[in-house]
Amino acid sequence: MADNITSEEILYVDYEDDPEFGDHAALGNAMHILSMVIYSISFLLGVMGNGLVIFVTGFRMKKTVNTVWFLNLAIADFVFTFFLPLSVAYMALGFHWPFGKALCKINSTLAFLNMFASVFLLTIISIDRCVSVMCPVWAQNFRNPRMASLVALGIWLAALVLSSPYLAFRDTRHSPTKENTTLCFNNFALSDDFESEESFNFAILYMLQISSL
Repeated sequence: MADNITSEEILYVDYEDDPEFGDHAALGNAMHILSMVIYSISFLLGVMGNGLVIFVTGFRMKKTVNTVWFLNLAIADFVFTFFLPLSVAYMALGFHWPFGKALCKINSTLAFLNMFASVFLLTIISIDRCVSVMCPVWAQNFRNPRMASLVALGIWLAALVLSSPYLAFRDTRHSPTKENTTLCFNNFALSDDFESEESFNFAILYMLQISSL
């Protein structure tokens, strides 16, 4: 075969790595354009909006439990939106990744880091509100910015651990169908168990979101 891919080598390519979407090229192109527009708007609003929240909650407001939650949420979203131009460029170049393997890994890992951190933070915010109502005396004694900061640190560490597999399995390769094109994709051929681990991670996120409602 073109790139010497053996039958044992299992490559899972993202849907966006196939710009033709099978027999629906027109629909695929329209979706790509729409995605680029949405990503561009999200980048502008996300960087400015979250940057403002980081500045206000981090440097202008008194440090409280709530400001700790909002600051960390803003940081997670700011980092994610800051790297959106890479995804826009990837689509604009016809799904050619010219930024190297390192940025391919980092870009995908940060997206999942944001997802895990945001879900965990929103879950903790719901738990915090519940505890404040159900156990007001305990909350009065133990609910403080220092404790919130420690919880936020634990959340970031957990999110980093859960998103680290994407740092390992995200890879680049030359397209077997298009010349001078490099794809950024999930190379699950490196492990037989990654698909199960990914399903487990998303199951955790789903259950956390449901339980926090």
